[in-house]
Amino acid sequence: MNSVGGFGIANVDIIFGNADRMPKLGEEIYSGYCSKQLGGGAVATLIQLSRLGIPVKLATYIGEGLLSKFLKKELEKNKIEFTNMLSSDEEDPVTLSCVVSCKQDRGIVSYKPGEAAFIVDKKKVYEFYESCEIAFLSLEQKELCKPLKESGCMIVLDSAWNDMLSMEWYYDTFPYVDYFIPNSMEAMKITGADTPVEALERLSEYLKNPIVKSGNAGCLYKADKKIHVVESLPVAHVDSTGAGDAFAAGFMYGLYYGYALEDCIRFGNITGGNAVTQIGCLSAEMDEEKLLRYFCEIYGGDISFNVSKKQEDTL
Repeated sequence: MNSVGGFGIANVDIIFGNADRMPKLGEEIYSGYCSKQLGGGAVATLIQLSRLGIPVKLATYIGEGLLSKFLKKELEKNKIEFTNMLSSDEEDPVTLSCVVSCKQDRGIVSYKPGEAAFIVDKKKVYEFYESCEIAFLSLEQKELCKPLKESGCMIVLDSAWNDMLSMEWYYDTFPYVDYFIPNSMEAMKITGADTPVEALERLSEYLKNPIVKSGNAGCLYKADKKIHVVESLPVAHVDSTGAGDAFAAGFMYGLYYGYALEDCIRFGNITGGNAVTQIGCLSAEMDEEKLLRYFCEIYGGDISFNVSKKQEDTL
């Protein structure tokens, strides 16, 4: 099946929203909102993609604990079939995060079980991805970029903040990556650059289609030796949680249907912008009809573009 595949540790967020400000050390403050939701990462991105009508393959870790039961219930509610990669006896092999969101920004404290909880056979992971049209990989899976690219997968490499980020982590990976989608802070950390533009230029030495997401400043990409900017959309910002995951979903929607790179970024801007209008990664829903309607209203175009691809998928 022509699908988008993703594998990663699930995140469960306890979100305290609408706080007036972040608490100082020793303080207790009250928020106007609290909920338990699925957090960011591959799980959130693939749920978003599924809502857009794209066939997805999801692999994650699910145990028998309360958080795992919540995760399974949420996946079933979103009609997501999944492969459970758990081989340890960990009851809740997930990341649990406490998120405090206020007008200025957000703060997060997280806990994840030790690495022994997430041991998995590398061959099993490769076989999971092998039949996918697009493999959505994290940095922890970078050793899969080369064999999956050689097997015919399109490789989209996600990024995440780490204090140790550097180009050394990527030298042996970038030759096999079709699209890398870091935000500006990650891109500058990786390249040692002082600005998003400088980071984009340095990434262009290793990537054919370098991209740097710059939040309200839009999304930068380089093509035909020129730097282009796809402006962000004016939205009522409530919470930044999950914006990057939603961008990845919209971006890969465009890739799946063969849109030009600029249009793929536009789709990503729409889904990413929509995500910040409510609290939590998956609260602001977006389906395909809504996505295409927004795209045509903002950018113009023909929403029938992907009909032929859909017909291929049903064969």
